Amino acid sequence: MGDVDLVTSAPDVEVLSMEVPCNAPFADTADSHFRMRIGKQVKYIIIEPGIFSVDVLSFPPDLLAQLPPLPAGDWVQARVERGVDGNPTVLLEHMALARVHTQWHQNRMDVLSLPRGKYVKGNNVRVLQYDSRLVIAKIAAFEWDIPRREREIAVYQAIDGCGLGPTFLGHLVEGDRVIGFLLELLQGRPAGPEDLQGCLGAVQRLHALDIVHGDPNRYNFIVSSDGTVTLIDFENAMPCASTEEKDQELATLPAQLSEETGRGRGVSEAFLED
Repeated sequence: MGDVDLVTSAPDVEVLSMEVPCNAPFADTADSHFRMRIGKQVKYIIIEPGIFSVDVLSFPPDLLAQLPPLPAGDWVQARVERGVDGNPTVLLEHMALARVHTQWHQNRMDVLSLPRGKYVKGNNVRVLQYDSRLVIAKIAAFEWDIPRREREIAVYQAIDGCGLGPTFLGHLVEGDRVIGFLLELLQGRPAGPEDLQGCLGAVQRLHALDIVHGDPNRYNFIVSSDGTVTLIDFENAMPCASTEEKDQELATLPAQLSEETGRGRGVSEAFLED
């Protein structure tokens, strides 16, 4: 579950991100995950199934009111499980959290220092004001998001200065971990069939760097008012030396640009002109 309005139950406690399995059979068998700000620290809370109802888990004020007291200190991750007396209990988990290892840009920004902004894709992508301009912030809210951020950051390093994607503005850090990045916010519209040649050119330039985009749907091309085509959303991009894979990706473009299902709209909404 994503796209939640961030809620505070007290001035120093805030649910930043949450993943709550709402659909059977996962609602009864899968853990729920919460990323919280407590004071000036970020804590990760895993709640085992069956302790709270989905309604409570999905509504942060109710959940925060019913959570057992959390330990003080510099811990990072804890699990809430049912104790021998049947009541919820908190157990600390001492393990290193996953992080992005590709770090190439000189700018590093504390993710907690950023304004809240508007979420455009679940817990992970938002538009916000930074340095007197609107930007895109992309983070790995949870461990399973790290690989896609790793891929994207590596691609932005490879295309830096090529004009293929939005300008990479720096890494986002949480404590001592890199978990995301900031991007320039472009203005434009999604590509359509009339933009085929420009989109082919952009993808071919990416292929020349031995990278396939992996998801060249029409919303991952932003067309500016002067017709310039820019690629976005490199979560599925991969290094590739195979001519066959490159040709296959290019061959899909006419159908991708004609699709009207809205598939892939997601992040690109932030770039679309009003």
